[in-house]
Amino acid sequence: MTRKEESYQARLSDQTPQKGERLWFVVHTKPGNEERVRSNLTNQEIESFLPLLKGYQYKGGKTVARIRPLFPNYLFAKLDVETHYYKVKWTRGVNKILGSKFGPIPIAERVVEMIRKRAGEDNLIELEDDLKDGDAIQVTSGPLKDLMGIFKKEMSSRGRVRVLLSLIGVDVPVQISRYQIKKVR
Repeated sequence: MTRKEESYQARLSDQTPQKGERLWFVVHTKPGNEERVRSNLTNQEIESFLPLLKGYQYKGGKTVARIRPLFPNYLFAKLDVETHYYKVKWTRGVNKILGSKFGPIPIAERVVEMIRKRAGEDNLIELEDDLKDGDAIQVTSGPLKDLMGIFKKEMSSRGRVRVLLSLIGVDVPVQISRYQIKKVR
């Protein structure tokens, strides 16, 4: 047995499935096919988990809510490799099941459970930047895109905020949608 094979076997030793036991695997999908794969796996009675991210996009002068996969082109599937490997591998929209040349590698159940705890209804996760007075920000969309500034305060419950934008060496106070800025780390 080569070193790579020994390493693979060692990684699987604590997750060696019993016959018929289902473990979580990461399924790589073709671009934009995450929902199709999730639906096809559900139809085959294979448990799957597609965490979604709620974000906002500035389009046509309006801020529009947009829901997209948390991990684009990936989802989780709980399967028995002996029984389900080829069913999943040949499901329409699937690229492959992540692993090595020695076979698919399961992920720990606690990883999926941790993500599920953060997800609300419909597997939807909302990420929030905790902006505080004085935080550096960058405008991500609209006519002021790419300008840098400083966060001052929230103006309304509908997402309006006040920032100081650096324009020609002068800090100018501007009200803008919360969804058009991001915190600069």
